[in-house]
Amino acid sequence: MLVLNGKEINKASLAKMIDGSLLNPFATTQEIDELVKISLDYNTNSVCVNPNYLERVAKQLKGTDVKACVVIDYPFGTGSIEDKVNQAKVAIEHGVEIVDFVIDYGHLKSGNKDHLLKEVKACVAAVNGRETRFIIEVCYLTPEEIVTACECVIEGGGDFVKTSTGRFGGPDMEIIDLLVKTCKGRCKLKVAGTGQFWTANIALMCIAAGVDIIGTRSAKKIVDALEVFERFAKGIEIK
Repeated sequence: MLVLNGKEINKASLAKMIDGSLLNPFATTQEIDELVKISLDYNTNSVCVNPNYLERVAKQLKGTDVKACVVIDYPFGTGSIEDKVNQAKVAIEHGVEIVDFVIDYGHLKSGNKDHLLKEVKACVAAVNGRETRFIIEVCYLTPEEIVTACECVIEGGGDFVKTSTGRFGGPDMEIIDLLVKTCKGRCKLKVAGTGQFWTANIALMCIAAGVDIIGTRSAKKIVDALEVFERFAKGIEIK
């Protein structure tokens, strides 16, 4: 039995810690349908897509234990607060259960914490109780800016801090450690990265560090590799 950060990890529990994501702007309906099928076969936490495919995905997931998730103002976060609120309201009409918002990193890097806090509060209010994640794009932030972003998400009532859009790069383990220390016991943490970022080893190490959800298109690869990882883990000894 593999236990990471106090959690028993098996194929079923690992799959439930994964959001199957396909956010490439060139994604076809066939690719989206394939992602939904894999997510249903493995019973992942959610399927996360751009707004153009949300209604299609929500219909396929209706009545299942896999949730429909959408990204708002992806990937730049440069829309106004009103734009993000309106997009969230449309997503609710189309059956969304989880909403990932890209924050306005330009205002964050300008030191305008008040704007970011106002944005988070408005987005949380707009989703009417649905789960929220706020993407802070850590690859462009200093450690101090990462902490500030987390504090705004926490103070604004967001459910998750999410590391990245996956379009520009993912975090390293030092950043994940900083995020866990900042968010632990205050809000949850979702890690995303580029396709090259994800291997089973990285995903399981993120969970060991205290990450709650993994966002990836590689759910099948990660879950299927668990048995091999468990065999390797038997040889690990830390003194």
